[in-house]
Amino acid sequence: MSIPSDQLKKSKLNLSKELIIESSLSMIEDNGIDGFSLRKLAHKLNCEAMSIYYHMKNKDQIFDQIVDHLISKITFENQKNNPKEQLISIARQWRRLAQQHPNFFPILAVHPLNTKSGNHFMNQILMILEAANLSQKQASYFLRVINYYLIGVGIDDAKGYHLAVKQNISDEDALLAKAKSYWTIEDQNQIFELGLNILLNSIFNE
Repeated sequence: MSIPSDQLKKSKLNLSKELIIESSLSMIEDNGIDGFSLRKLAHKLNCEAMSIYYHMKNKDQIFDQIVDHLISKITFENQKNNPKEQLISIARQWRRLAQQHPNFFPILAVHPLNTKSGNHFMNQILMILEAANLSQKQASYFLRVINYYLIGVGIDDAKGYHLAVKQNISDEDALLAKAKSYWTIEDQNQIFELGLNILLNSIFNE
């Protein structure tokens, strides 16, 4: 059944970049990346696909905007807090993004933060590291190391450990079977904090 012209006109007038971003993210979390398309998005928004192209060039730009939208949720602590406390706060917020948006997080994890917002986000982390009296080279290295750790943690939270727990293990791999008993959500929180503490202690020589 076709959409009445007056209703279609109204949907176009109400369409915005923000609505496209929020609706796209909602669709992805409901149906997965493979279940997302501009055609399906247009149907959800009750508009024509061409109306979406007025705001976004393509699906890649939508993903760019979702990434910016998500990282903009990460707040930076007061600069009076010591660098380690600031990085702990950022790491915990990043992990929450994986927990809250498990279907989109794999895209976020591998997406280059090459937009203005992404560059600003990384620059703020570098400022924290340099405030800890690290050289530019050390800060640059540790930015990448922190990134590696948080990507791994995020993927594990989004797609990993809770699925692995459900897999059957053969008797010959008894040690692994016993290890899985420590892969609860509560254990995962402790593992995350343990790994983060080890990483940051190595950065700050503690």
